[in-house]
Amino acid sequence: MIETKYLKLAQQAVTALKWEVSFSPKPGLVDAKSNGSHTDMDIDLFYKSADSLLAGFEEMIQVSYQHPLDLALREEIGRIGRVAEKDMFTATNGINTHKGAIWSMGLLVSVISSLQTDDLETIFAGVKKLSRMPDKYVQTTKKTHGMITKQKYALNGAKGEAQSGFANVSKVLSFQPEADDYDTWLKRLLLLYSNVNDTNVVYRSNLQVLQEFQTLSAQIVVSKQTVLDNPKFQILQKFTQKYNISPGGCADLFAASYFLKHLN
Repeated sequence: MIETKYLKLAQQAVTALKWEVSFSPKPGLVDAKSNGSHTDMDIDLFYKSADSLLAGFEEMIQVSYQHPLDLALREEIGRIGRVAEKDMFTATNGINTHKGAIWSMGLLVSVISSLQTDDLETIFAGVKKLSRMPDKYVQTTKKTHGMITKQKYALNGAKGEAQSGFANVSKVLSFQPEADDYDTWLKRLLLLYSNVNDTNVVYRSNLQVLQEFQTLSAQIVVSKQTVLDNPKFQILQKFTQKYNISPGGCADLFAASYFLKHLN
């Protein structure tokens, strides 16, 4: 019988996704105050999308519980993830709100359930192992934004983030100022902005825009000013509007960071 605390992981994952979209402001992204660079998405749609993923996460946890991190599990997780993706598109009328999150959160809840651990290093190592296994059932005929930008710019996207063992999430969780408050989380978001080679940004613009976006974000993180009082944050917001960019890959990793931060 699976322990209750592991079954609760699914709801915790959904809660993290809702927390992420509610967190405001997030330049370029949908939040509680703005639809960012999107005309087809808003916070209510993201809430509906997150709720649609609960059953998929629960099933992943069930099949992963005490199951070794092997190819059979990787393929089963992939199958469940594709069903969850269909559920998401049904809930959103075909709009891609959480495709990347299904991948990242799915890996996390599966690894935690498999290894029965809340140790971050163990979880990251498990994610690296599981995500690097090939899933022969993945259809590659329809190219994703990540696949297109990888081919053009040699960027790895969501797949590469997981195969690194979520190195950028690890950086976020290692960022520990004196207070674990709102400004800290805003700087953690900007830490992702400054480090993640977000294929969503590149797909909507180009590599130079991504690099300028990363540099500006990094300058805000290292400043001793609170983010909202930093004039460069306003510049960053205008920058995302000018180039109509949306760092959706960072949003998925931000939700994953919150999820892992609140495991205990």
